Amino acid sequence: MNAYRQDEWEAFREHASTVVPPYLMGTGVVTPEDGHSRPVSPPHTHPDAMLAWCYRGTVWVYLQDAMWRLAPGQGVWIPAGIPHTSRHDRDSTGCYTYIPNHALVAPVEETSRVLVPRAVQEMLLHLGINDMPDDLRIRIQAVLIEMVQQPAAEVAEGWGEVPLPVDERVQALAQAVLSDPGDPRTAAQLCALHGLHERMVARVFAHDVGMTFGQWRTGVRMTLAARLIVDGTPVGVAAHRCGYASTSAFSAAFRDRFGMTPRQHIARVEADSAHHLYWR
Repeated sequence: MNAYRQDEWEAFREHASTVVPPYLMGTGVVTPEDGHSRPVSPPHTHPDAMLAWCYRGTVWVYLQDAMWRLAPGQGVWIPAGIPHTSRHDRDSTGCYTYIPNHALVAPVEETSRVLVPRAVQEMLLHLGINDMPDDLRIRIQAVLIEMVQQPAAEVAEGWGEVPLPVDERVQALAQAVLSDPGDPRTAAQLCALHGLHERMVARVFAHDVGMTFGQWRTGVRMTLAARLIVDGTPVGVAAHRCGYASTSAFSAAFRDRFGMTPRQHIARVEADSAHHLYWR
């Protein structure tokens, strides 16, 4: 979870547009050399819509009340004026494409996930490091904008939005779960460790994320589990890392969450063209 308090979110900084007319877009790249495991910058906004996407590794995008975990080829649209920040895991490369409203095919009005085709990724990076005539650059940018605004293809589950509680009283608890989803301690033990009343935690999670703390914790574990097994982690090892004492209990929880067993999920992802097109 992000390390910022509610008052810091409310004091977000407004960045100026980085897109210089007549150009239609601009892309910033954060490489492993730029640092990792820390927010790229404090909460801020842009006057342009932003497509945050992962080129390599894992990129985390944070809003005040949600986070998105992105693998290569996965992206998320952030509307103009929405406070956000992000961080990258070690050896990860994250990219941020900014597009003014006038250049969009359709307005970006809500945060939503999107797949960024490999060809589009490479062309966005190509535009950032190569000179070319302005008219050619603008034509290419227009086509790329149209491509990234195509309706999202159906993709395998296991990535997307994880809601976060806004109430500062439970943020340390939520951070502990996100940092170590496999912690075997019970909900009561975790609450006690953080000096929290279970009933207060229950009320906060019901209000802020619309589910119980236990349901939210299971969702965090399953998000990690889906990524681990697709990465090639054996199901038994993934079960242990996600806090399950047995593979059968883990498989049952996974099936309840995704409607299929871990092995069926692996087979589905491997058969999905998105896996072959985007995974690095």
